[in-house]
Formats: sequence, C-alpha cells, structure tokens
Amino acid sequence: MWVSEIQLANFRNYASLNLTLKPGATLLHGPNGEGKTNLVEALVFLSQLSSHRHGSIKTLVQTGKTQAIASASANQGNRKVVVAAEINADESNRYFINANQQKRTADFLGNLPVVLFAPEDLDIVRRDPDDRRHFLDSTMALLRPRLAQLKIDYDRALKQRNALLKSAKFAKNPELSTLDIWDEQIASLGSKLTIARLELISELSPLLQDFYNKLSPAQEKISLQLVSLNSQEQEEEITQSDIEKQLREKMLQLRDQELERGITLVGPHRDELLIQKNDLIARSHASQGEAWSIALGLKLAVAKLLRDGSLGDPVVILDDVFSVLDPGRRSRILEFVLGFEQVLVTAADQSMAPEIEWSATYSISGGELSGD
Repeated sequence: MWVSEIQLANFRNYASLNLTLKPGATLLHGPNGEGKTNLVEALVFLSQLSSHRHGSIKTLVQTGKTQAIASASANQGNRKVVVAAEINADESNRYFINANQQKRTADFLGNLPVVLFAPEDLDIVRRDPDDRRHFLDSTMALLRPRLAQLKIDYDRALKQRNALLKSAKFAKNPELSTLDIWDEQIASLGSKLTIARLELISELSPLLQDFYNKLSPAQEKISLQLVSLNSQEQEEEITQSDIEKQLREKMLQLRDQELERGITLVGPHRDELLIQKNDLIARSHASQGEAWSIALGLKLAVAKLLRDGSLGDPVVILDDVFSVLDPGRRSRILEFVLGFEQVLVTAADQSMAPEIEWSATYSISGGELSGD
C-alpha cells in the first residue's frame, strides 16, 4: 500500500497543505520545529486515530482554530481509498471513508496501515506499563480493527465502574446494586481483551527474537510475557473462561479495597507487558543499544505481520531516527524497510539522511513544502 496524496487544513502548523507522493522512498528534511513530524503524525493519526506523541488529540488543531482536517488517498493495486478525519476542538470528531461518515471506530481503522519508527519508540522498553499496553492495543487495532471496539467498550465499562466506586466512597449508605453488573462487564470484556493481547504476543515473540538477532551484535534471548500487576504471571495455556473467572474472583476479593480507594484495582488496564533480555527485565538491564534493538525489533515485527495480512505492505515512516541510532543500526533498519512499497523518511538535515535513490525529496519550513 502507498499514499498518493495528503491534504491538511489547520493541522498543527499546517494552515493548508496538498502534497502528492509516489511509491518508493521519500525524504522530508528541514530544521527541527518546522513541521516534519507534524506531517507524518497526520498519517499516523489517520491510521490509528491516535498520535505517537503525548497529549490530547485536541492539540492537533492549530492554535486559534476550532477544527482541523486531515485526509489521505491510499492505493493498493487497483483499489483506492480516501480516509479523512475532522478533528474538532469543541465537538466530537468525525471520520470518513470515501466521504462516508463512519459511526464506529472499528469501521474506520484498518484502511491505512502505517508503521512509524520514531525516537519515542524507546518508551516501549524504558518507560511505564501504560506505554507498553498502548503499544499492544494500538498494534491489535492495526492488525484486527474489530478489537479496537473491544478496547473502547472495556474502557467505557471501566469508566462507569470507577464512577460508581468513587461515588460510593463518599456516600454514607452507598447503592451498590449495579456494581455486580459492571463486574460482569469487566470480567467479560476484560477476558476477551487479555486473550487478544496474549495471541498478539505469541505472534510478535518469534519475529522480535529474529529481528533482534539481526539488529544486535549480541545473540541474546528476548522474551515477551503478559503479567498482571495483581497476580502471578499468566499461564501459557489459559482460556478466556479461565481469565473471566479469575477476574470475577479477584474483584470480589478486592471489593473492600476498591470501595475504600474508589477505583478498579484489577483488569487489563493494570496489566504489564514484561520484556526480558536473558530473563532480566529489559527496562533496567538493557543497554541503550540493546533497548533500541528491542524497540526496533518490535516495530519490524508489526510491519511483518501487516505485510503478511490482507492489505499487504504498510506505509513505513522513519521519523528522525537517524539522529538517535548508531551507524550499524541505521544501516540495518534501512536494509529491512527499503523493500516496502512506500517509505517516508524525515531528517533535520539532508546530510544526515542515508545516501539512497529517493523517489522525491522535499524541504519543509514553517509548515510549507518545496520540492528539491
């Protein structure tokens, strides 16, 4: 798959943009803060309906404006699809496929597969469990868009249950008759979400190990495991009904604590993706280079799974990664991704970009592009 056109209006620092692209490798270069990452962020958002940067979606709307528009024309063989997002500062956002508004997130996702490599990828290894959960869930939505709706439904049930627990915390005689209903929702939806995460981990693990071996000079064992923050490690052979039962039992066991704290203490929202290197936690025991090899290996694994899917090659984006990678990993990552149908590369300076044959090169300044 490749993107032939990107249109932006009031998106970040782009008042208006209409960019035509070709298959192959395209270079976007210019000083930091001029709009390179903002441009590729638009494609990431149209792919996942979320940004790889921290902050509210509302910040995508240009300062002083009430609405931003982002759209992209994607091509797969003879099939063409136009995906568009209307991002509103004060209202609900709206999403369109070929000008038809989509009522459900799951109906929008899956039409523009994008895999982004960026300095923020190191957060998957180095930072908090929430970063790793986000990686799992955003990857699931890319590979199986219907699972995005499952995550939305779980988050909605969790929000309602937390609201009930919080109100009960400050009530003299709390009404808890509906708590059992939300317990069932958390157990049912949560068990499905956990199984989906476990299945994804089983697909990623062998690919990660293979790519890590190719990215890193050291031949070490890299493992992924889903671990609950409230229990022992998940068993390898566990069914959805087993997890559903465990969640119900755990919620009953922690009922008093949850009422005291006004928050749900068990469920997928508190799970951890444990990344280990030679049976040691990578977050604290991997060197900077090893952590980069793990992070890049995970993204390459995602790209491989997408390539093997129904839509074929994802659009691959390398956003300023050459400034943070050593020469060896730069050459290896290029070796892996240049075989994809379309690759977009950003660099602060054209001299920092790899010396390859570009389909096109553009310089970016102040939210405006000019071809070289």
